[in-house]
Amino acid sequence: MLSEERRIRILEILEKERGIKVSDLVRVFNVTGATIRRDLASLEKEGLVKRTHGGAVLPQSFSFEPLYVTKKRQNLKEKMAIGEKAAELIEDGETVFIETGSTTLQVARNIKNKHDLTVLTNSIDVARELLNARGVEVILTGGNLRKETLALIGPLAERVLREFRVDKVFLGISGIIPGKGMSTASIVEAQIKKLIIEMGKEVIGVADHSKFGKECFAFVAPTEVLNKIVIDDKVPSKYIEDLRSEGVEVIICSPEDVK
Repeated sequence: MLSEERRIRILEILEKERGIKVSDLVRVFNVTGATIRRDLASLEKEGLVKRTHGGAVLPQSFSFEPLYVTKKRQNLKEKMAIGEKAAELIEDGETVFIETGSTTLQVARNIKNKHDLTVLTNSIDVARELLNARGVEVILTGGNLRKETLALIGPLAERVLREFRVDKVFLGISGIIPGKGMSTASIVEAQIKKLIIEMGKEVIGVADHSKFGKECFAFVAPTEVLNKIVIDDKVPSKYIEDLRSEGVEVIICSPEDVK
């Protein structure tokens, strides 16, 4: 197991346990204590854990919701492929909304060479990613910063979302079951997502295989509101068939295709 993969797993364990000992991690990963301590030191440097005597805990500021920084690393190759393919759907001169999310961030990373493009977003990460993209104008919604996901939410963000209309919306998906709908972990972000969907002439979902068959706490919308969805090639064929039967255009990509 690579060190990056091991550190992701350490974060996942901490999300469940809230604290763990070096000796336990040594047994889990079958590596030396020195290796685990290097992992924890690296994660602490990023502000993701707080080391204690003989182990580590999550910083108190983190909630029980899965960490955004963890999600950004999970299935990264698939998300990179999805982001690259989804970016091909954007034409110069369009106005698009790119929502907060680890996969939508990959879309933003692939549009820096577009021209006369206007990007609305409620994502601090997306805005930061496009900071030096000369052909891209960025408009932030404003609102309250939700630190767990770096999303702008609340009444101000909702008011702005009601005022704009865009050519294309790129929607991040936390959980999706075709025929049942899309969901997310947070009620406040579910409300934002509903308004984002209403903004777009075309609604494009982006989701890797781990989101399928998963149901989160807050309902967002039925899957049939999607015009298109960009996914990786590990999504079970049943879900693909169900989406197509609802009239959703399914675009499949492979991590092997990443340029």
